[in-house]
Amino acid sequence: MVSFPELIERIKEFYNFDKQEIFGLLVVTLIMGFIFSFRNWGEEQFNLIFGLKNLFLAIIVAGISFWFKISCQKVYGVSAGQSNTFEVWWNGIVIMLVVAFITRGWVPLALVGGMASSFMVKQRLGEFRYGFSTWVMAISAAWAIWGSLILATLFAIGTYFFPQSFFFDIGLKMNLMIAFCSWLPLPQQDGLSLFFGSKGLWSLAILAILAASVLLLTKTTIGLIVVIVVGTLIGIGAILTGSEK
Repeated sequence: MVSFPELIERIKEFYNFDKQEIFGLLVVTLIMGFIFSFRNWGEEQFNLIFGLKNLFLAIIVAGISFWFKISCQKVYGVSAGQSNTFEVWWNGIVIMLVVAFITRGWVPLALVGGMASSFMVKQRLGEFRYGFSTWVMAISAAWAIWGSLILATLFAIGTYFFPQSFFFDIGLKMNLMIAFCSWLPLPQQDGLSLFFGSKGLWSLAILAILAASVLLLTKTTIGLIVVIVVGTLIGIGAILTGSEK
């Protein structure tokens, strides 16, 4: 891991979204908002105003979720000398829509795509095994999961204080689903890079997702505290054990 000042400079220079990424993120955000608000267009009968409100909130949640997840991957990438670019998996989006309509919204998937990594020559100088690193690629993929779990925890905190809030509730569920789908080793999903980069890390990731899902979806105080404490300790440990140069 590079020093903090160097990381800031790299973010200033290399953190960006190109036009193709922005277009893809807009499409993904709208579709995710639609799918996750599919069953929220009226409690007993169809209500257009109620449904549009929930659709709008779900789109905002999707935008925040994907921006944060992808930003985590981009920041880690530039810190390790690899450029990460988000690529949409169009076939996955078709699968999402088909499953959503077949199940009437009961199974909202998040098969939207993943990161494509490219080698940054100057930023890899001095790195162990100077060339392209499958381990760095695996960690970049893992950040898709960790980023989503961090946001899921934040939304769970919001749900704890505002239990009737659709915004926080859908944010919690959406980010847990994004984390799970990011783990799947499917074409153009981050899970494929994670699986081939580190099978051990891939196995630990699903355990983290399942544990976080159980603890957060129960919406209990102890479950929320356990996730926050464990997540904080893991984060501190990662920072302390990371090398600086």
